[in-house]
Amino acid sequence: MSDVSKKELEKEIAKILKNADLAKTSTNKVIQKLEEVFGVELAEKKKMIDQMVTEYLQANGSEDENEDDEEEEEEEEEEVKPKKSTKRAAPVSKRSKKKRKNSSDEDDDEDEKKDNKKGGRRRKGKGSGYTRAYKLSPALAALMDAEEMPRHEVVKRVWAIIKEKKLYDPNNRQFAICDDALYKVIGTKRFRIFGMMKYLKTHFIDE
Repeated sequence: MSDVSKKELEKEIAKILKNADLAKTSTNKVIQKLEEVFGVELAEKKKMIDQMVTEYLQANGSEDENEDDEEEEEEEEEEVKPKKSTKRAAPVSKRSKKKRKNSSDEDDDEDEKKDNKKGGRRRKGKGSGYTRAYKLSPALAALMDAEEMPRHEVVKRVWAIIKEKKLYDPNNRQFAICDDALYKVIGTKRFRIFGMMKYLKTHFIDE
């Protein structure tokens, strides 16, 4: 096969990503699998394939990350609770019980702060491949209301903003017309929605 059409690539990318572990998946790995399927070199199409992958993830979404975070928080709470119970002594009187309760609450607050710091450190470095969180530029961070976010989540959020604020071009819904907040990020008044990544990519800071 001398060349591969965009439609063929999109179809095969969907197959590859359908049950893929996004934390271990990257554009290079997707390209390798595509080259195995089609028997041609696709390195020169890396930018196009990367955009196709991002658009696929945006269109299909992934709730796994949120579920994993919730499970981790529940596990952390379960680990902390037994430790708290061992610190509390049996009450002697109402007055002493009240004092001990206040002391215990202070201990709980300290434990919670430590857990939050610990969890924050772990989550900061969490994620790789397409789940990797990038630091956002000031303009994009203000729009997303977040300092860091994976690229496909940013694309999903921009789609949601366009839908919520009804920013579709009435003459062609493949395009969006920016309001003031979105214009600060996109830099042009009207843009093709499926091509938004070319405007967003400069706002991802690779540290």
